[in-house]
Amino acid sequence: MPMMSNEHPNRHFITLAARLLAGALSGCLLALLLSGCTAAPSDAPAKDPLTSDATDGSSQNGTLTGDLAGDASSKEEASETRRELTEEEKQAEEMVRTIFDQYGSEGEADGETYLNLLENYGSSQSGYLWSNFCGVGMQYYMCKLYPGDEAQKERFRQMIDNFLFFRHGAPEQDQDEDSVKYHSARGSSVGAGTGDCFFDDNIWVARNYLRAYEILGDEWYLEEAIRVDKWVLSGWNKELGGVVWSEAGLSSNANEQQLERGLSANACSILVNATLSSLSQDAQEKAFYLKWAKRFYRFCKKMQNLPDSYDYWNGIHTVYENGEFRNGSINKVHYSYNSGSMILANLALYDCMEEGEEKEAYLEDALHTAAAAYKTFLSHDPKADEDYFRGDPWFAAILNEGYYELWRHGCQDASKYLDAFAQNVSLAYSNRDEKTRLCPYQATQEVTWEKNEAYVIHQVGFAQQAVLAALYKTGGQD
Repeated sequence: MPMMSNEHPNRHFITLAARLLAGALSGCLLALLLSGCTAAPSDAPAKDPLTSDATDGSSQNGTLTGDLAGDASSKEEASETRRELTEEEKQAEEMVRTIFDQYGSEGEADGETYLNLLENYGSSQSGYLWSNFCGVGMQYYMCKLYPGDEAQKERFRQMIDNFLFFRHGAPEQDQDEDSVKYHSARGSSVGAGTGDCFFDDNIWVARNYLRAYEILGDEWYLEEAIRVDKWVLSGWNKELGGVVWSEAGLSSNANEQQLERGLSANACSILVNATLSSLSQDAQEKAFYLKWAKRFYRFCKKMQNLPDSYDYWNGIHTVYENGEFRNGSINKVHYSYNSGSMILANLALYDCMEEGEEKEAYLEDALHTAAAAYKTFLSHDPKADEDYFRGDPWFAAILNEGYYELWRHGCQDASKYLDAFAQNVSLAYSNRDEKTRLCPYQATQEVTWEKNEAYVIHQVGFAQQAVLAALYKTGGQD
């Protein structure tokens, strides 16, 4: 089998250090589990990011120009007759367009265009890595809604390639050979990321690189997902299990939050490693990634709220005492993305398994968690006399995603959950600010600017919910 190339295909400004080739995994990697698409590798020349003149040439005005500023409906002209858009599609297109109008910052690096999201409305501050990978997740579903639309894919490519400005510039200093990590803050050039490195952020980056491999067909994205995943695996606590929130949590000087082994990082690690297992036809690789997926799964089950419900708590504290790390208490806070992540993780493991009791147990757990989360997070606003999903809109979007994937797996109750989310985002859409077209933090209320509505991540959350509603109402992806 050929070793993985570390060249980024079709990009002149990206190359990884040649040392990454030495320990590269081999094997024939096939169609991505996330939606069953088949991807084909491609090749192109590249340059070393550490010596490249690829620098940040972005415009910080929060607006886009050219084709990317248009709506998706104008781009899909492959067929002679175009069906009329549903109301859900119109709503999704408008909300996604608002994200790019108000937060999008285009730039060029060595002739290639990238798209960075700004952190706040009306600010020139770059969005953090978290904010940008949330935006990529939204655009991923736009590509699923309009699979024949090359403009949507190009926008997705520009957003995913923006990750490289967060990339660590000296991979040889990373904790494990042939791995790479991404920083929380954006540098001014490729490979110049700054700020802390979070295991949490990095595993979500790996997940989005797998999506890029699915949508764009460039094998470099798959290879980079493997490298990032390897860095995350290097942070596994062999005595206690799980990975901590931040790389700083590996130190005895870490604070409580850095030391927490949160469900978000560990649940997304299930999803990434189960996907990598499904991708490989090499028996040894398949077993390796499945072993890790199950290891993370067993750890996450410690945070499940049993026997009261099948919902999940936020994490497990780690205590450093007398020169040793030990388990602390469970952080008993509920966030909707934790439940959504575990629904997705269960379904990924379900798809990995042969028919049998273990396979069905994963589906059963996903169904129980879905029902528990619906009960926990769907609330009623007596003033508006409307139901809504409480909490952070992007957290809710991940729960929405879990429900959507359950629906694709044939779960009957998922339609009830998706109908509730469609109503939630419709309320948010109707309560938008007239001037900015931004949504309120809570779907049933008006924009007050007192609840962090200006943050891009909250607006992306509602936009992704809108795209998922459109996918659901139009019958979903193939």
